[in-house]
Amino acid sequence: MIRKASLDDLNDIYNIEVSSFDTPWEKASIEVEFYKDYANIYVYEIDKKVAAYIITWLLGAEAELITIAVDEDWRRQGIGKALFAYMRTLYGENIIWHLEVACDNENAIRMYKGFGFEITSTIANYYGDNKNAYRMILSPNNNL
Repeated sequence: MIRKASLDDLNDIYNIEVSSFDTPWEKASIEVEFYKDYANIYVYEIDKKVAAYIITWLLGAEAELITIAVDEDWRRQGIGKALFAYMRTLYGENIIWHLEVACDNENAIRMYKGFGFEITSTIANYYGDNKNAYRMILSPNNNL
């Protein structure tokens, strides 16, 4: 089941974040997203347990995929794709999507390409320590 996240989900979201990324967000940074008017946080629940989450920003006719992560026990089962498809439907099909992803994060890049995103540029030193990022865009006419 996909539903809008609440602050009650913060610990579960943070635990998934920490287990998913080499440089995870601080819990306080995730919490701040709950208070931004343009931010949306949704979770995918299985048996009343948060199995995944997505944070997006809606800014006019454009959306930013800020982060998405699936608990390691539930990966490669289409949960991330289902979450993104839900957000895309929620925002409407005429939205242009953007994201940044580390150039060496092959699993995420593969997932985003599966969503229909295309690499449009490289951002030098985006993450510091000479760690570059790809800028990826999904135009409205691309389907999942």
